[in-house]
Amino acid sequence: MVSLRYFAPAEDVRDLVSVYYLFELSAPKFVDNERAAIAQLRFILEGDGHLSFANGSSFPVADAMLVGPSTGAMRFDVNGPFRMFGVGVLPGGWAISTKKSAADYADMAIPASDVFSQEIDKNLDVLRACKSPEEMVAWADKIYRDLKVRLKPETAAFAKMVDEWLSSEPSPPVSALMARSTQSSRQVLRMVNKLYGMPPKYRARKYRALRAARAYAENNEDELDELVDAFYDQSHMIREVKYFAGVTPTQLRVKEGETARLIDKRGALRGKVTPLVSET
Repeated sequence: MVSLRYFAPAEDVRDLVSVYYLFELSAPKFVDNERAAIAQLRFILEGDGHLSFANGSSFPVADAMLVGPSTGAMRFDVNGPFRMFGVGVLPGGWAISTKKSAADYADMAIPASDVFSQEIDKNLDVLRACKSPEEMVAWADKIYRDLKVRLKPETAAFAKMVDEWLSSEPSPPVSALMARSTQSSRQVLRMVNKLYGMPPKYRARKYRALRAARAYAENNEDELDELVDAFYDQSHMIREVKYFAGVTPTQLRVKEGETARLIDKRGALRGKVTPLVSET
């Protein structure tokens, strides 16, 4: 009744795209939580619904959508039969395709044509005509490969620096990020907001909680032991996981939602996608 399949992008566009995915539903209705995520391009091939964010806002799910970075767990409510092809948009991909600040689109899901013009709807038609997920992935790889010439070396270097800082320890201090950069603190904060949609401290908090959620789901006690000191105490860890993953650690271990269970399959792409994706 419910299927979520992940596909790794081609190696030469992995600094632009985190992962591709195809979500399919044959049932007439599906409601579940969805973990906080980076920006997404979502092409609704069939069906419709609503997507709700942690701040209480709700947006229709239809046609070609741009979903901004989310600051907490989301609520996914769709009417089936439903099919959706999605693209996880990394900071480099955001920079070359939107030329806008991701912070202005946090916790929002808008028609993609509002940002990319009506041309994006032609891409939706192409995807609807594809006969296999592999054909969709090949199409998306080509689109991003053609766009890559727009990626400025300084933007790519900045995103790489931020990602290395984020994965350097369970709860990296913002001061350590500033120490890595030759730019002023104000410039760094502005660029992180523009590319990631939120301040570095909040980005680190989100990543820490999602790593913990993954560790709970996999019963990875070694990683949990490493992460626990990054929280004030066990109660704090539980609250953060619930806020960003949409379910408690206990639910992750014994009865997590269908969407969370399917998202966990993303770990199978380890080595083919950035660790910031496979670890969350």
